[in-house]
Amino acid sequence: MSQVYSVNFDPILLPNETATLFGTEFPTEGQPINCRAVGALPEYTKDFGSLTGGVWSAEKEDTNLEMSPLELGQFRMMILDDFKLKFRNPSAVEQWRTLSKAFELRRFPFESNDIFLREYVFRASEFFIFESKQTPRFLLYSTPTLTATRITFMGWRFKFKKITKAELTSKMEIWVNSFPTGK
Repeated sequence: MSQVYSVNFDPILLPNETATLFGTEFPTEGQPINCRAVGALPEYTKDFGSLTGGVWSAEKEDTNLEMSPLELGQFRMMILDDFKLKFRNPSAVEQWRTLSKAFELRRFPFESNDIFLREYVFRASEFFIFESKQTPRFLLYSTPTLTATRITFMGWRFKFKKITKAELTSKMEIWVNSFPTGK
């Protein structure tokens, strides 16, 4: 079993491993699952189009990241052009935030000699999509006007089988979207 934010970006689960999925579309106690299969999603680049300088875009969705029934996508992304983004998954939930501040992901530091920075930016971009119930959305911002706003996505896809809590063999919890609240 791997982990979220692994430096090597391994799949979070392997076949026959179990976990509990949490998020906006699952019961409060989560959905226990068994991983039936894992497949690679090597690379896909999306161009969200032109961007007016100095103005945050409206939400841009990418339905190409949606998964089939009982499938989960574990993704990471690299921003290729000079803009930054805020990530919403689902639309109403800003994933990268503290109590009072939404954080932003900037252009991937390809030219940097700082290995820690490159690894951190790639690791911090990790997110999950379950089925087609929650399409990820992105808010984009650039100081100059841009004609292209490209992001490369890569990751893993998983096929699951729902199981009961009694069948769980792991305490792994995967927060597909949202974040734990309360005590």
